[in-house]
Amino acid sequence: MNAYFIGIGGMGMSGLAKILYESGFQVAGSDRNIEGDYCVRLKNMGIKIYPQDGTGLESFMSDKKLTASEFNVVKSTAVEDTVSDVVSANRLGVNQIMRSDLLADMFNAKKGIAIGGTAGKTTTTGLVTWILKYCCKEPSCAVGGIISGLDTNAFMGRGENFVIEADESDGSIVKYNPYISVVTNVSRDHKPLEELLDLFSTFINNTEFASVLCADNKYSSVLKDKCNTEVKTYSIYSDADYKAQNLVLDMLSSRFTVNGVDFEVKMPGEHNVLNSLAAIAVCNLCGLCLSKISEALYAFPGMKRRFEMIGEANGVIVIDDFAHNPAEIEAAVIATRKASKNRFIVYQPHGFGPTNFTKNELIDVFSRLNATDEYLFLDEIFYGGGTVNKDISSKDIVDEVAKKFKNAFFVNNREDLVATIASKAKPGDIVLVMGARDINQICPQILTSITSA
Repeated sequence: MNAYFIGIGGMGMSGLAKILYESGFQVAGSDRNIEGDYCVRLKNMGIKIYPQDGTGLESFMSDKKLTASEFNVVKSTAVEDTVSDVVSANRLGVNQIMRSDLLADMFNAKKGIAIGGTAGKTTTTGLVTWILKYCCKEPSCAVGGIISGLDTNAFMGRGENFVIEADESDGSIVKYNPYISVVTNVSRDHKPLEELLDLFSTFINNTEFASVLCADNKYSSVLKDKCNTEVKTYSIYSDADYKAQNLVLDMLSSRFTVNGVDFEVKMPGEHNVLNSLAAIAVCNLCGLCLSKISEALYAFPGMKRRFEMIGEANGVIVIDDFAHNPAEIEAAVIATRKASKNRFIVYQPHGFGPTNFTKNELIDVFSRLNATDEYLFLDEIFYGGGTVNKDISSKDIVDEVAKKFKNAFFVNNREDLVATIASKAKPGDIVLVMGARDINQICPQILTSITSA
């Protein structure tokens, strides 16, 4: 299918554009930031990217000698009808499809493995993809992050499986008909719990073969009771089909045993043990033995921006993590407590709507920080454009958190933030930078400042 992607620089959009291009189709797109990382990756492949000003579609048609009926415009729910390229597509009569529909068509044509959940699905998708590829299953993949050892977020493989990260935030998760489905966990994020449970119930009941659920999540039993297909469970603390035993957590790795087989993953924290258990369950259901899965897991190099160690300076470790909802934030903070003296926690909320929706949960998570060895810095909320009600600020959250936790600060100048952390951080400390957008740009700056301090 020839396609023009509006917002091609997004993680999900760029992955599908890459798959179509590598499959031999004519592909181009537009973006507000044509110099962004994923736009640069696509341009280096040979994909033309235009400014998002309404002129790109006709240029694409002219460049590739296409008529309006010979390609589709692909957009996501984040692209509003007032965007210039959408207006141009309407004027030209180009058929428009949603990104989720395109992915569903690709996915449902294969033996799909769909990873859902409100936290952990990116890492779990990366783990499943890595294990299957390591074991010569040659899967296809579309994941919301870069798999470090493969340096990509999407590809089309020769094998029968297509592994995807299934997003619940826009409700598109119900479009997939998986061979195997996974729900890593359920917590209040984007939508109320009742709505999320309905979505995930529909998702697992669309499954052909088996669903994999985390027995340590309190809502798993609700989903299991609603499931009409085979269910496999995984756990650290509860009875489960795949239970981690003899668990040892280090700063940058985890070791455990499952059904008598030893595993080690180069990722810290109980949340990553659970992600690994989910992947073990899926790949075992795909016919791989536990010993081979163990070998593949040990070789897994991790995901970019998922508790990624950016560097160390004068004994201070700087970590970049994509955590952007309360459950993910709490898991990342807990992981840093295993081997650090003091922690400098930086967070950039993503979007005014999501921040408003989870405000109380964010306040609760940050209010539980330990005032003696942890410092919290909240950057202002990231604004991604479009129509939005800017009726909340990070300062509102900090003001509430500061009532219980004195070391909470609102950031209005990143240069000052870098200087403050560099002056206070000592050997044995960790700087944890969290957020879904550009806050990670300060990570190398912090390392440089510490080195020169």
